[in-house]
This record gives sequence, C-alpha cells and structure tokens, in this order.
Amino acid sequence: MREEVETGVRFLSRLVNRHSRLDEGRMEQFGERLAAILRERYSQHWYPENPAKGQAYRCIRINRRQRVDESLLRACAGCGLEYSELALPRELSLWIDPGEVCCRLGENSQYFTVSPSEVGGGKGTPEPETSDYHSESPSESSSEDEGSARPSPAPAPAPSRPALQEPGKQAAELFYVPAPMWVPCTAQRLVSYIPTYQPLTFYYVSVGAKPSPAKRSNPDRLRRLTHRAAKA
Repeated sequence: MREEVETGVRFLSRLVNRHSRLDEGRMEQFGERLAAILRERYSQHWYPENPAKGQAYRCIRINRRQRVDESLLRACAGCGLEYSELALPRELSLWIDPGEVCCRLGENSQYFTVSPSEVGGGKGTPEPETSDYHSESPSESSSEDEGSARPSPAPAPAPSRPALQEPGKQAAELFYVPAPMWVPCTAQRLVSYIPTYQPLTFYYVSVGAKPSPAKRSNPDRLRRLTHRAAKA
C-alpha cells in the first residue's frame, strides 16, 4: 500500500504545482502529510486479493458538483497551504488501488495508468483539458465506504473505475433525417419557410363504366324541318 499511495501523492503534488507557483519545501510537507493521511484512511479498506473492491472509497474526486476531499483539506492545513492555492483541474478522478494507480482528467476522457517510474523520473505531468479552478469556501466531506457508507448530501458519489473501451470497437451512431424539408421563401424582407413534399402521381381508373347511349332522332322535328325547307 505504501508504494501505491506514494505514487499517487507524487503525481497529485506535481499536478497541483505544475505552474511552479508554490514553494518546494511546502509542497514536500504537503506530500508527506497527504501520504500519511491516505495510508491511515486506506488501512481498513485495502484488499490485495480483490483490487476492484473499495475503489469508490479510495478515489480522490475533484469536481464542481462534489464536496472538497477531506484528505486534501487536512493536508493543506497540516503544511500551512490554502486550498485555493492548489492548481486543481476542474475534473479529476484518482484511483489508488492495490498494484495500480490510475487517473482520469475530464469526465469524458479515458483513464490512464500512473507509472512510478514516470512520476519519480521527473517527466512532464499531463496537462488537463480544462482550465484550473479554485474553491472559494471548501467544506469538509467524507468519502463513502462500500456497503456501509454514511448518507452524504453530495449529488454524485465517487465512481468506480470504468472499463477501457477497445480501440477496434466504435459506438454506433444514429442519424435522423427530418421530413418534410423546409425551403426558405424570401418576400419583401420577410423570410418564411414553406414545406415541400415529394411529388405524388395519382391515376384515375374507370371500372365498369357504362357507355353513353346513342341519341335518337325525333321524327316530328325532322318533318317540320323538311316542310320549312320546301316553302323556302
């Protein structure tokens, strides 16, 4: 447990002081104080035979919707730092588990493994995708244990580490094509939209229609016309 805690603390210490605005001596005190607090906190929640157990309890969560992590507050108070002096990212989740330390910067990002050699070798710290923020009035919070946790008014509990998405798989995308289409019509500086539909062809079929009867000649009318022609 000591190695994993020290790896996570070194990574977090470099992250909150990546702009080199804080004194190195105070940052060393901050790291030592935070490591001691986390070892005491995780002593009863460390399961080497099942590393996934208790991940939510061992997660250091930084989020605008979350309360300030109590371990960070105690570490700041122990070395004389103000919590607002830490260059914390907007979204961060740090899981310290048996045999592995993982971090996620941003809610929609994939987590990555924090290597002890990279942290101890002085390599560059990953730059968060979002800008920093500082808590103006931090309040104490308590992380929830797995199974027997105290009810907390925090809107969202610390998450368990999600599974990595395989690079070959891609989420299905849905496309919606609205119908009918709307075509703009401009008239005297007024723009309106007229729905257009595809043309439809209608056919009229006359089934069983009776033919028109032939017109019969009127014999009386024929005689009158003949008589008038004779007189003329």
